[in-house]
Amino acid sequence: MRKAAVAVALLCCWQAREAGAQLTGSVGVVSDYLYRGSSLSQGKPAAQLTLAYDSPDGWHAGVFAARVKLAGAARGSMQYIGYAGYARRLASGLSWDAGAAHYAYKPDSTQDYQELHAGLAADRVNARIAYSPDYLGLGIPTAYAEMNGSYPLWRDVSLFAHAGYLASLSASPLFGDMRQMDGRVGLGAELGGFRWQLAWDASRGRTSGYGWQKAASGSRGDVVVSVSRPF
Repeated sequence: MRKAAVAVALLCCWQAREAGAQLTGSVGVVSDYLYRGSSLSQGKPAAQLTLAYDSPDGWHAGVFAARVKLAGAARGSMQYIGYAGYARRLASGLSWDAGAAHYAYKPDSTQDYQELHAGLAADRVNARIAYSPDYLGLGIPTAYAEMNGSYPLWRDVSLFAHAGYLASLSASPLFGDMRQMDGRVGLGAELGGFRWQLAWDASRGRTSGYGWQKAASGSRGDVVVSVSRPF
């Protein structure tokens, strides 16, 4: 996703699984917070925090927080993403996952929205689709489909990739429709107790929201560096 999110821990390289109950988290910084083809930090570094809980019977929940600066905003704000869901492993070895998420922006809550999601995951590949009835508070229903994968290269170094497509399900009289593809490919490594990532992010299409007054179209690409400390 250009994820954030969460993406990131919530949206990027997600994998449904059954495990013993555990509470995990991480704190980190990313050179540019890119989410579904849009920069939520206006090309600046952003701090991020993730907390997640997985129960042994398949229920899971978590929260993601990040410092953001939306386009057109005079100052920075906070993004909070809370989610909950249920995951189950099938006899085939695949896992399925379904749940809901709430996206909140503070102090301005005009772009808060909710999503429902469902997906399938294998060992190193997963796919998910999310539906929002009121994306970014614009009154537009949207669907977002994504695929994520990873491949171990050497010791604690791995290759990862992401592809996503966001589409509005009806046009807005003010913003028109939204059509955008986003992708990410990069390397991740565990080193010195930290998680490091170096990625190339690219997007192409037509989107609106995040404080934009008009829909924007075109393509862009960025190198993004991130480091986080799990706990």
